[in-house]
Amino acid sequence: MSNAPAVADLVKNVDQGYGYYTDDSDIASYSSTDQAVAEKMAVLVKGAGYAVTEKSYQLGAAPGANQPITDPDRVFSKAMRAGKAWTKAIHDGHHAPDQVTKSFNSNFMQQYGAFLTANPQNAAWASWTANLQQELGQALNKNITLTSPLATGLVPFNLIAPSRLIYPVYSPFRNKLPRTQGQGSSYRAKVITGVSGSQTGSSGGQFLDIAIPELVSGGGSMSNWPLNLPASGAQDSVDLNVPYRFMGMSENVSWLAQFSGQGFEDVSALANLILLQEFMLNEEAQIIAATSTALATPSAPTCTARTPNAGESAITGTITNSTVDIKVTAANWFGETAPSSVTAVTGVTTGNFVIDVTFTPVAGALWYNIYTTVGTVAGTYHRQTTGVGGLNYTLQGALATTGTLIPAADTGSYSSYRFEGLVPVISGHSQGGSNVYPSGWQGGYINQSVGDLLNINTINTALKGLWDNTGSYRADPAELVGEGGDIMRLSNDIVQAGNATNYRLFVQQTDTPGVRAGAAVSEFVNPVTRSIVRILVHPWLPQGTALLMSYTMPFAWSNVSNIWEMNMVQDYLSIGWPVIDATFRYSSFTYGALAANAPFYCGLLQGIQQTDRSGSTGTWS
Repeated sequence: MSNAPAVADLVKNVDQGYGYYTDDSDIASYSSTDQAVAEKMAVLVKGAGYAVTEKSYQLGAAPGANQPITDPDRVFSKAMRAGKAWTKAIHDGHHAPDQVTKSFNSNFMQQYGAFLTANPQNAAWASWTANLQQELGQALNKNITLTSPLATGLVPFNLIAPSRLIYPVYSPFRNKLPRTQGQGSSYRAKVITGVSGSQTGSSGGQFLDIAIPELVSGGGSMSNWPLNLPASGAQDSVDLNVPYRFMGMSENVSWLAQFSGQGFEDVSALANLILLQEFMLNEEAQIIAATSTALATPSAPTCTARTPNAGESAITGTITNSTVDIKVTAANWFGETAPSSVTAVTGVTTGNFVIDVTFTPVAGALWYNIYTTVGTVAGTYHRQTTGVGGLNYTLQGALATTGTLIPAADTGSYSSYRFEGLVPVISGHSQGGSNVYPSGWQGGYINQSVGDLLNINTINTALKGLWDNTGSYRADPAELVGEGGDIMRLSNDIVQAGNATNYRLFVQQTDTPGVRAGAAVSEFVNPVTRSIVRILVHPWLPQGTALLMSYTMPFAWSNVSNIWEMNMVQDYLSIGWPVIDATFRYSSFTYGALAANAPFYCGLLQGIQQTDRSGSTGTWS
């Protein structure tokens, strides 16, 4: 092959079907490359007879045959196929090198490189390879991969339409409470709260002695007319005047967002769906905790420094004059109160003490925040912890020196634009004085100082109080609503009580093949009335608060259909505003209020602890 043509010339000859192929002495006798290839292939394919395949055996070759093919038809057929395959391979290698190189087996590529390295003496082969790489190198460098020619790849995105909405939308009270039609600017009602013998109402509904003598007396003289009639009873009543409140929310979508979403999602429809869900969630928060009057500023907390128990971490940080100053605020979802006055804890040295903080409860609040400083310089109080639902909390670890500063005044725990929610009404915050409800308009049992885990005794005491406390309305609540952790600890208390507490286990037929661990309390038997109290975990109710709820009156002649109702002049009005710029705007509105027709049939438990401390063991949290 001393006169072998360059690869480009060889390819050109294959393309055009003429020229030379090798330097054989008879090369000039061929008129084209195809003729030369056909002649040479007829000789080359005869060697296939040395390998007996299943097909060749069926055509008459003897097993173990070791001779060339002699059948002219077979030689011609194989030569034609081999010639076409050979010329096609040369053509593809030049015109579509990327497709050829993609088909290379990875093992072959590795062995091919090793072959070249192991045979440096084969100069002619190495020269031919270099010539091939020079000719095709530029094309080989244009291979398409996941990162070339674009870093993001020439690949599609499997973008799923429409967008996935994976956030929770739970509003148990909003879904449960009836929504009734309102009128005017306020909800007004005449309510008789007690009569003689009811043991309720402002006068106490005292029993009267209805035993009397014979009606006719004095010999029937007209001077005693009318005759001695029985004494009259007494009644107590109040006027309710609950102002309606205006509520609203908005969302907007730019024109480009709506236009660009075509074919994937209707963004305007999505915005309206999200707006409705947001409104429902935030209405739930209003139903639970909203109030139009300011929460009281907490009293200064009671604080005690002590040696850490096992498992507790001693306070660390720079403590000026061995003193830690502590203030607290009461809070709900909308803001927190002004801070309490300071309690100075003296004799505290770093690494040796923890501090137990005890709160005085504030009616209408959901939790408490604790602020600390190592001095009483204004502006140096930082929030040490938030969301404390119990009445007791143990300060441990590093004292806060950065983060949220203590507020100077109420940050929005109330607003004159809000109605009165469940917790403010039942706790008594919304009654009396200049508040919305008349004096005494509150829950039939209120315990904001539980100071323990939610347990059987706490609930039994509350149920008994709702039934027969002084001035009670013989309430028989239908539901206990609490935070998930508090309800879980109630379940644990029932299971741990064992034989001391009766409970039923329900085994389904599908449960018999295996064992299902864990226990959850779904119902509680009222030990006073024998009624069943359902237990509901509320997803948003903060730790430390539980409600004993009644929704309907226990008797039919009260003219009160609902103990609680959303009385709405306008309920869920959706507005698509006129377009004044390149934006679509949407709003939702309501006008009404939560009306508490008889909160006496409900109860409140607050100050529920997450953990307990006893003597030298445990910790408050």
